[in-house]
Amino acid sequence: MKRRVVITGIGPATSIGIGKQDFSAGIFGLKTCLAEIPRSYEQNYTFKSRYFVPKPKFSLTDLGFHKSVEGMMEEAARLSVLCTKLALEDAGFQISDGEKYRQVEGLENCGTIIGIGMSSLQTAFDSYIAHMADPEKSNKLRFNRMVIPMLMTNSPAAWISILFGLKGFSYTLNASCASGSYALGEAYRTISEGRCDVILTGGVEALAEKNGAIMRGFDMLSTLTRAEDGSPQPFSQQRSGFLFNEGAGCVLVLEELDQARSRGADIYAEIVGYEAGSDTYSIVQMDPSGDNIASLFEKIGKGVKVDYLNAHGTGTTTNDDIEAKVIQRIFGDKSNQPYINSTKGVLGHSIGASGALEAAVIALSIKESKIHGNLTTEPIDNLNLPLETLTTPIEYALSASYGFGGHNALILFKRYQENE
Repeated sequence: MKRRVVITGIGPATSIGIGKQDFSAGIFGLKTCLAEIPRSYEQNYTFKSRYFVPKPKFSLTDLGFHKSVEGMMEEAARLSVLCTKLALEDAGFQISDGEKYRQVEGLENCGTIIGIGMSSLQTAFDSYIAHMADPEKSNKLRFNRMVIPMLMTNSPAAWISILFGLKGFSYTLNASCASGSYALGEAYRTISEGRCDVILTGGVEALAEKNGAIMRGFDMLSTLTRAEDGSPQPFSQQRSGFLFNEGAGCVLVLEELDQARSRGADIYAEIVGYEAGSDTYSIVQMDPSGDNIASLFEKIGKGVKVDYLNAHGTGTTTNDDIEAKVIQRIFGDKSNQPYINSTKGVLGHSIGASGALEAAVIALSIKESKIHGNLTTEPIDNLNLPLETLTTPIEYALSASYGFGGHNALILFKRYQENE
């Protein structure tokens, strides 16, 4: 018999808000944070996309971690530590000083699964330039002796276990734009199958680079929005691509239900299903048929009336069209569809962090009986897209994530009822 899995802590870090309270206010208030690309980005290239979402500003030193520790981390690892602290505090766990770093009461064997898409590369770029520079002209260039541990893709999960004294399994998982959802899904499966009682899971991404090289990569693939004001407008007839988010993260605390009840935890929502599959079509394009995605919907939604769908909704011309057709194929006409929104229309697309942030949005939506509106004009016909934040009870909600390489994932959430 599968064990029940619930969400008891949420730790988001984004440009519109750090921590549950500010993040929630920003999401439901449809707050955006866009910056125009700086001149330094266009020394040798002219961008078609003119705006991006900046990474959140914070310091781990201000949170009590020694500056030498923070100095050994790239941005993605720093985000993972910040989000973990926020999630643990939100879940009601006590963090105290340990022998070396921190210690969390009752979580010595807690597991950690963190999704990440590409990882931070700034230190790699700087160190490569220092390595290749003329020795007589490189006095100001520095090859970082910690470049290898800083670049290791396991670092975001490793630093969580090290700094919070968690001795359970710890690893990162990569499925491109679906990484956060895959991590959450695997954490759900691990707890439901009885292999662990508590897991810290979610996703982080940090693609900030001082000269814009990483953003240029996406721009050259013609995946980024060309809107004059930077608004990606997912599911709009005016859409032209996604809004690049250079850094964000979210960690959630997943617990086995009896464990959560035993400590009197406040429960946001229950996770009751997870399905994942592959398109086997292209390294960068969705399968136009949408067949794999549709099969996942059919599996996960059997016998369930879905009230709310947080769609992948990037704002790219082809992807939104394919996703819209799958939604219509599964749910029928607009009058029979769940409420549909795209969080990426508010936050931009944060690649490996996006699925975790969208899961947090769903958990908050279920708890607060709210669905944020879509920042979209001229919406695609026959889609149930609220344009303003609305209040409505939610019994079941779905989160959808589709990543480069054909990685597809759906997670099913349910309102938690104490008497069940």
